[in-house]
Amino acid sequence: MVLNPATKEHWIYQRFFQESGINGGSNEIQGDTTYIHTTYLDNIENLGESFLASMDVMKERRPSEYNHTILGGWREKAEGVIFTDWSIGQYVSQGLDVFGADFGFSTDPSTLLSTSIDKANKRIYVKEYLNKPNMNTSQLGVVFSQSAGRSTIVGDSAEPRLISELKRYCNIVPTIKGQGSVNYGIALLQDYHLVIDPSSTNIIKELNNYQWSDKKSETPLQNGFDHQLDALRYAVSYQLANPNKGKYYID
Repeated sequence: MVLNPATKEHWIYQRFFQESGINGGSNEIQGDTTYIHTTYLDNIENLGESFLASMDVMKERRPSEYNHTILGGWREKAEGVIFTDWSIGQYVSQGLDVFGADFGFSTDPSTLLSTSIDKANKRIYVKEYLNKPNMNTSQLGVVFSQSAGRSTIVGDSAEPRLISELKRYCNIVPTIKGQGSVNYGIALLQDYHLVIDPSSTNIIKELNNYQWSDKKSETPLQNGFDHQLDALRYAVSYQLANPNKGKYYID
């Protein structure tokens, strides 16, 4: 198998590197697999000075691209990710916590996260509580009730019956949806610095892989890395884009 590495979410990395405890760039034998990693540095005596000089410039000016494209390193983030202004840090409640929920079942997970917005410093604190498929209404109700208490949960309005049933367990309302609501929610989030709690591994994974399918038309790629981020949009749009909390519309 010959490959140019993509991101660490690729099945090849997870199966042949992560699960086997192999570092990218290794030359070794592990079980029945031989790892051979080569770069231009293995053939440096046959390369021209101008090429080597261009490599030095790229290494200095674009170290991340040099590591991936030239040295064959695995990317932490996919190219063209939508969210770049974020960091990992402890969740700090600003006095109001609003939760977001997205619903899946057999393949896609159901998700729950909390948000707290520091408007003065343009920060949104985010913490993950749930990322699990195959959960029925009562199971979701228990997790939502235990995690959010009586705080508002903004859920995916594509599941009105589920939201109606979950009202027996928690304070849940449907998200606002309409033409352009996805891009509008993304724009709201991009106006803030996102602080992601260290325990929120699935949110971090999605942030590293949620990409534009077409940057020019601002069309997000439907690649499965949007379940937590959809819930994040719901919670933040409810707080920043809806002056009449509690009044909802669905187009």
